[in-house]
Amino acid sequence: MNINQSETQNHVSSEFPLVSIVMATYNGNKYLTQQMESIVAQSYPNIEVIIVDDRSTDDTVEILQRFQQQYSFLKIIRNEVNLGYIKNFEKGCLLANGELIALCDQDDYWHIDKIKNMQAAIGNYPLIYCDSILCDEHLKPLGVNISDRVNSIDFNSCLQQVVFCRIYGHATLMTKFFLQQAVPFLEVIPHDWWLCYMATFYGGIKYLPEQLVSYRQHAANIFGVVGSKSRKHNKINKAERNRLEMSRIRTRMNAFYNACPDALVKEKAVLKKLVKTYQDFSLVNNFQRMMLFFKYQDQFLASKKRSAIRRYLFCLKMFVIIK
Repeated sequence: MNINQSETQNHVSSEFPLVSIVMATYNGNKYLTQQMESIVAQSYPNIEVIIVDDRSTDDTVEILQRFQQQYSFLKIIRNEVNLGYIKNFEKGCLLANGELIALCDQDDYWHIDKIKNMQAAIGNYPLIYCDSILCDEHLKPLGVNISDRVNSIDFNSCLQQVVFCRIYGHATLMTKFFLQQAVPFLEVIPHDWWLCYMATFYGGIKYLPEQLVSYRQHAANIFGVVGSKSRKHNKINKAERNRLEMSRIRTRMNAFYNACPDALVKEKAVLKKLVKTYQDFSLVNNFQRMMLFFKYQDQFLASKKRSAIRRYLFCLKMFVIIK
C-alpha cells in the first residue's frame, strides 16, 4: 500500500466510520439476490457485511458465496445448529466490527443511500430508524408507507415501547456501544423490540422521515403486514395458542420491568403495577390493567395511529384482553 492509499483509507475511516450490516438468513433464496444487490450497491463507502446462515437447506449459501467472490467485505458464517432468528441476529451483531450496526432482513430491498443518510443523521442517539415503503412480493409499492399506519416519531420513554413496538429491525441503525449494553437478546421478545425498549435508557430513539427500504410483504414473512399477528402458531389450537401467548406476555413484561433502571422511579413503579395486572384475568387485575391503560394511554399507545375515541375503546378492551 502506498502513502496516498493509506491517507485515503484513513480519511474514509474517520469521516465515514465502519458500518456493519448484519443479516440473518434461513432458506431465503427466493428474494435474497435482490436484497444482496441492494446492499453491495450502497453509496456509503465503508461497510462490512456479516451474514449468519441458520442451517439453510436451499441454495441460500451458494447465492451468498457468489457475492462473496466479488466483494471482499462480505463474511459468511454457517451455524452448526439452528439458533432461530433472534439468536441468529444476536450472533451476527456480536461478530460485527463496525462502530455502527445495521440489521438486515433477507427479503427486502435497500435504497442506495440508506446507510449514508442514516449514518449522517444518527448524531448522539444510540439508535435511529427510517420509514419504509410497503411492497408486494414483487417489490411493487402498495401505495402506503409504514409511517401511514403507525406513529413514526422520536421516542424517549420505555413506557412508549413496553406494550407496542412498531419499529422494525430492517429500518434501524445503532451504535456498537449500545448494542453491547442490550445483549443478550431474549427469545420471548423480538430482537428489534428489545433493542428499541433498551435504547430508551441510553439516549432515546431518533426517527428519520425518509423512505429508505422497500419492505416486502409475502406469505413467508415471520411477521406479516405492519401490525398483524405472527403466523408461526397457526397450526396450534386456539386454547393452546392463547396459553402460549399469555406465557410470553408475562415473561416479556417481567423482562421489561427487570431491565428498567431503579433510577427511573416513575417508570419502574408503572411497570411494577403493569406486571401485576398481567398475572391473571381476575376482576381486580382486569380493572387495574384497564385503568392503567386509561391513565398512561399516551405512553402505552404512542406507536398507535388512532383517534381519541378508538384509543378510549382500546383501553376499555383491556378489561378482557391482555396486550
